[in-house]
Amino acid sequence: MRSMDRNTVVVGVDRSDPARAAVEYAADLARRRHLRLSVVHAYEPSQYTVRPTVGWEPQIEGVMRNSAQRVLDDTVEVLGMAYPELDVTSRLEAGSPVAALLDESKTAESVVLGSRGAGGFAGLLLGSTTLHVAAHAECPVIAVPSPPDDEKPRHGVVVGVDGSELSTTAIEFALREASSVGEPLRAVHTWTDPSQVGPGAMLPLVYDATLVHKEELRVLAESMAGWAEKFPDVTIELKVVRGHPVRTLVTEAAGARLLVVGSHGRGAVRSVVLGSVGHGVLHHATGPVAVVHRTD
Repeated sequence: MRSMDRNTVVVGVDRSDPARAAVEYAADLARRRHLRLSVVHAYEPSQYTVRPTVGWEPQIEGVMRNSAQRVLDDTVEVLGMAYPELDVTSRLEAGSPVAALLDESKTAESVVLGSRGAGGFAGLLLGSTTLHVAAHAECPVIAVPSPPDDEKPRHGVVVGVDGSELSTTAIEFALREASSVGEPLRAVHTWTDPSQVGPGAMLPLVYDATLVHKEELRVLAESMAGWAEKFPDVTIELKVVRGHPVRTLVTEAAGARLLVVGSHGRGAVRSVVLGSVGHGVLHHATGPVAVVHRTD
């Protein structure tokens, strides 16, 4: 069972634009939830080590460490000016960024990272660090893309619901976020045409799309039963959509301040460690995405 004293938001930083967006998001999250903020930066000396025969000098690691430390110091300094009420700590790690962040996730409330996804469906360009941490972390991971200069203010929280046990964890996380920002929650459940299922599946000769839609709405309603009483301050909208889950969730969350999904769902694709839906929305969403893991 996850520890009940997780009181730190962890953010991974470098000098990229997505990392700066992640720092801003993490600081606001920590402020709203009255949590500490831990700023983490890792560098890998082995990436820059050159064989002695071509002139490598041991001092290069010291230079790298000093440069990495400046990344942390600059970030903490800016946070101190922008969020003077925050309790901010920092950690410099000589090693893998993935290993450092996964270690932090063991005791963190959330891990926030910059996302280098292409946005929309232009391509699969998500950074490997973000993808790996999202798959293996022991707490929710929030991937934050760098917003365009002309982006309009985002509003509301969207959560993908598939009726699974993990979906319940995602719903709670999404409701907590919606409550903390005072905005509505849209719970989205998708279904696809039976003719689109995998090869070898038994297909019905005839099916009534209206009846299927009503049954899927029942699944969504059952998944959301009781949550309105636990979060009476959040307006909850239920929406069932006939379509591919990744494309549907990305579309529904186009203007949302956060999209929440589980790390695994009920889908047919089991070979992907992260889960096909989580994997897909991390690549294609244009706004922040939270990937929520099981709590035990």
